[in-house]
Amino acid sequence: MVFIIVAVQSELKDIREGLKAKGHEVVDIETYNYPIDAVVYAGNSFQVSYVSRNHMPTMVNGQRSNYGVLMINSLGKSIDQIDEMLRMRCYSHLF
Repeated sequence: MVFIIVAVQSELKDIREGLKAKGHEVVDIETYNYPIDAVVYAGNSFQVSYVSRNHMPTMVNGQRSNYGVLMINSLGKSIDQIDEMLRMRCYSHLF
């Protein structure tokens, strides 16, 4: 698995634990202040302002410089579905 940092909305405790169990590095979006690769949030209760410039990779960060922050709405999705999205870095397979 490629190492990625997943920021999860604090109230999503089950998702946080499920992603940790699947081997993901999970941080709290509200308090973590370093580059991240993905955000998992619930419905429309997420404040986009939580994603700051500090979360964005810079051009000199090597592996993280080739993509931005993937935003995943967890509403109606299982841990397995979210895990697949994180691994593929997209919501669905491209044909």
